[in-house]
Amino acid sequence: MPAPTPEALIDAVNERDEEVGVVQRGDALRQGRNFRTAHVFVLDRNGCLLLQRLAPQRDRHPGKWGSSVAAYLFAGESYRQGAARRMHEELGLDVPITRLGKIEMRDTQSLKFVSVFLACADSAERREPDHISEIEFWPIEAIEARLQERPGEFTPTFAQLFSAFGGTLR
Repeated sequence: MPAPTPEALIDAVNERDEEVGVVQRGDALRQGRNFRTAHVFVLDRNGCLLLQRLAPQRDRHPGKWGSSVAAYLFAGESYRQGAARRMHEELGLDVPITRLGKIEMRDTQSLKFVSVFLACADSAERREPDHISEIEFWPIEAIEARLQERPGEFTPTFAQLFSAFGGTLR
């Protein structure tokens, strides 16, 4: 199943993350509808975190570094299903995932619920070059330093997720 297109239906949720209908993915932010996403942090055996750099032609956050995997959830899809699906689609990985937690954050006018998962793999394949320009394993300390020195190199979502969950990666 491919990534959700702007026309794909995703669940619209209320401020308690309860489904209240569906919305086209491309309309959610514009309409200020709340929605769900899942992110995966992929660690290698050395404890380095795989980051993806978004392709320069992306509408949102072009060229910025972000989570190993980021997924809008299809309507009716669970957080775990969406995380596993996008991990396969983006990186070619089919490995177990463990839930780290869930947070909510503002994204323009919307409230975005993000469930974060952890996976372990020593390599990955960049399968969507129009979506991801590069992938690279980074030492946790290098991410922390770069976020301090040049936070604008990262997506706002990743910066917030790393702040919330980065300490659990050690």
